[in-house]
Parts: sequence; structure tokens; C-alpha cells
Amino acid sequence: MELSQLHLVLLLISSIHSAHTEERPKPTVTIKPAQHVFRGETVTLRCDIYSEGVTSWRYSWYKEGSISVFSYRQEHTLRSVTESDAGKYTCEGFKGSRWSQMSDAVTLRVSDLAKPTLTVEPQSSVFTGDSVTLRCALIQSQNGWEFLWSKDSNTESIEAATKTINLVKVSDRGEYKCRARRRGYYTDYSEPVVVTIYSKYHSTHFIICMYSIITLFHCELLSLYRKTKTHSNH
Repeated sequence: MELSQLHLVLLLISSIHSAHTEERPKPTVTIKPAQHVFRGETVTLRCDIYSEGVTSWRYSWYKEGSISVFSYRQEHTLRSVTESDAGKYTCEGFKGSRWSQMSDAVTLRVSDLAKPTLTVEPQSSVFTGDSVTLRCALIQSQNGWEFLWSKDSNTESIEAATKTINLVKVSDRGEYKCRARRRGYYTDYSEPVVVTIYSKYHSTHFIICMYSIITLFHCELLSLYRKTKTHSNH
């Protein structure tokens, strides 16, 4: 009888322990504004235990490579991030003697704000009436970026990453450059590209004039040749 009672007690303890283990919630880590940010931006890490709703949980934050807790807040803010802030982050919650599971690791990536590359197609020297396409390209993903264009260092205009000028005019010539902006942070300016526009009218007029001069010169040579030949026959 005593053995049966002991067995029952042990079974009950085991069941309680199993139930307690199964009830341990698992937190979720979110990183805002994004998991890939740029040096100098502000990042917020948040640990949530959704299965519990609003509770009195406290939180412990860990970064990969360290066993030390660096924050006990539900939200932890990293200001002016650098490459040293990059890495995998996890959190867990505790309330009295009760602990949650460890969250899955979430990776934060920090990159330099590389300046864009500006290219021009089909070429930087064209004639009036042609089309020119300027492309402002970033090494990193272009999602979420605005592109600011400037001509001859004048006021910037916000446009797409690709800028097409149809039926170009002589007034479209000049020095173009671009930069990108996201969440209030700006890249450096691209290297400038000089677009040269030639007037088709002037070019055609020049060709006609040159043709006329060459024709006249040819006629003069022919006339001189005939005179010389006539003189030699006499």
C-alpha cells in the first residue's frame, strides 16, 4: 500500500512537472525599423510573449558570443549603431520563479552607407531630340530608398532611381549627381556625370557647309587643272 501511494505521489509530481514544462511560453524577438540597417541609425529590439497577453514578465537580453545579460527591458534601443552592434540577439522572460523558453535568435546587420553609382545610357554625349537615361544604383537593396537628383548643384528633386529625359534639349546639358535617403539618413553624393547635348540643326548646318566648301574646292581644282592643261597644249 505504501509503495502504491509513493508511486502515485511520484507520478503526480512528474505530471505537474511535465505540465509546467509544457506551459513555458516562447518569446518572439522583433527588430525595428529593419534587421538590415546602416551605420548611425537607431534600432529597437523588442521581446514579446504573445501567449500571455499583457503581463508582468521581465526580460533578459543576450547577444551571441556573450552569456551576460545586457538589458532587462522589454524594449532595448541601440542608438547610432556601428558594425560592432551587428550579430544575433535572443531574449527570455521571467516572472517570479517562472521562466520562459529562450527565443529564436534574430540577426541584426549593420552596413556602411555606400554612395550610389551614377551611369548614363546610351552615352553622355547626344544630340537634341535624343533620349538619355540616368541610373542611380546602390550596392545594397534599393527597397525603401528615395533618390535625390541634382543638376549643376542646383536644388534637389526627389525622383525614381532611374531618370529618363526624352527629347533632350540643349538646356538639359550639365553635371548630374544623385544620392539616396531612407528614414532621415543620407548617402554621400555619387560621382558626377556630365551630359553634353549637341544641336542637330547646327550639326546638319556644319555638315552642309563643309560639303559645300569641299565641293567648291574640288571645282576650283578641276577648273585650275583644265586651265593648266589648255595652257600646256598651246
